[in-house]
Amino acid sequence: MRFWKVVVMVGVASLFLAGPTFTYGDSCESSLEAGCTAEPPGYYDGYDDSQSHPLRIAAYALNPVGFAVEWLVTRPIHALVSQPELAQVFGHQSHRWDFCCGMPQVTEPQAQPPAPAPVVYTEDVDAARRAAAEAKAAAEEAKRAAEEAARAAEKSTRSFEKTLTK
Repeated sequence: MRFWKVVVMVGVASLFLAGPTFTYGDSCESSLEAGCTAEPPGYYDGYDDSQSHPLRIAAYALNPVGFAVEWLVTRPIHALVSQPELAQVFGHQSHRWDFCCGMPQVTEPQAQPPAPAPVVYTEDVDAARRAAAEAKAAAEEAKRAAEEAARAAEKSTRSFEKTLTK
């Protein structure tokens, strides 16, 4: 007997919750009139298969529990520890800003402004290019001189070896 009472109560509750969906007709599907929506008035979205996933159903059951825990446990604890006289005891630090009050006023700049870009004149660029070309020419000349010195050293080494062998 008790089992049937539970079944009837669950059935009545499901009809009560699903009743508006049964009363919504299909009058809007074939109509092209303005203001005709695919959703019944007061509903935000229609049903799709993602809402029949077992974890979604478990979430439907657990969400009210989490909501109740937040409002009945954590918010009163926060109200207690955030009182100015108890904040230091509990180590509570106030939030930087809140949605109701906006962001706090900045008292001093957090970062230094970027340094201004250096001014480069075309004369300086041309002088730098000429200096680079001169340095490159000097490097090539030093390379040729080093190669000549290496050849001269090799030549003197060969002649010294010849004198030793005689």
